[in-house]
Amino acid sequence: MYRLEIAETVEKISNVTSQRTLVNRAIQTALERVYNFHDFPYYIQDKGCIKTTNDYSTGTVSITNGSTTVTGSGTSWTSAMVGRKIRFESQTAYYRISAVGSTISITLEQPFQGTTDTSATYVIFQDEYRLAPDVDKYKIIKQIENGIPLYSSPPTDFDESNPMPTAYGDPTLEVMEGTLLDTYSTGTITGVVNTSTLTGSGTSWTSVEGMGRMTKIKSGTSVLTVKSVDSDTQITVYETISTSIAASSTYEAIMNNLRVQVNPLPDAQKLLYYRYFRIPAPLTSDYDIPDMPHSWHWLLIYGALAMVLLQKGDVTKAQEIAEARFVSGMGDMKLKLGSFTPDRIYSRRSTDRMRSLRGRLDGLEEASYDRRFSS
Repeated sequence: MYRLEIAETVEKISNVTSQRTLVNRAIQTALERVYNFHDFPYYIQDKGCIKTTNDYSTGTVSITNGSTTVTGSGTSWTSAMVGRKIRFESQTAYYRISAVGSTISITLEQPFQGTTDTSATYVIFQDEYRLAPDVDKYKIIKQIENGIPLYSSPPTDFDESNPMPTAYGDPTLEVMEGTLLDTYSTGTITGVVNTSTLTGSGTSWTSVEGMGRMTKIKSGTSVLTVKSVDSDTQITVYETISTSIAASSTYEAIMNNLRVQVNPLPDAQKLLYYRYFRIPAPLTSDYDIPDMPHSWHWLLIYGALAMVLLQKGDVTKAQEIAEARFVSGMGDMKLKLGSFTPDRIYSRRSTDRMRSLRGRLDGLEEASYDRRFSS
């Protein structure tokens, strides 16, 4: 069913007119509730990839105790190093890079605590990586060259066993670090009304770690959802642009991806593949088809009806008829399509740590660090 068909059905049943925006939002909310109800297998993807980064230690640096400024000699630092970590000489302590001013100038997040040195050796490394923006929760991360899955550690165990990682090599351990509200705003964009394409100037979108499907792009009052990154200067979005984005407009790409930290510290570029549950595609136009099995689209009618009738003030019909059928239908779909229980946790949702009772149909899975599937 198209979103339009679902909306028209909801309007006929509820006798609600001239409220299409509300009805469309109710349909989108119903789709998200279906997704959050259970880890349905049709949302599993096996195409996630982390590209680890080589460490960098060319040249020497001048660093002063109590200062956040680092000056390089013979260095070629780039803006891609923002967010990475740096340590000096043989020190254990590391510092995060907050800005790269030039090929010979970087700024630290915290003041340097060591001894002033005008010709120190250093190493810049990256052990934290963003996952794809459509990842809701991931399962296994595997290193394809040695064929060994990375062991997943709880955060406390990881920090206790590796309070200050110093060893370099192929990663064998990983820990989920949650999200960090980063943004990317290099260059400017243009968006033409009634199209679904953003054109960039001075942008390098294909090289931005973690930018892709479901990344949010904000410019002025427009908030758009990335469908695909087509090139360094072109993005296709799900929405049809309704308000013109003038040439050379500023923008922000919201990089709130899930992140993982790996150990040992990567000292070469490696590919780490991972399996994950993806976030469903948004319904942004009348002829979008819900991202769920076709035979269960009728669920969205009852889910949207529950919200629309509640807004209308018809609480009894909203709760006892629409909502009851919606929840019951999701339980039936879980029994039909969700025959296994993926017990991976690491979810964006607040319910992922709740312990479920055997036989419950509410989609709340038992918390576990085991990445395998159980029956």
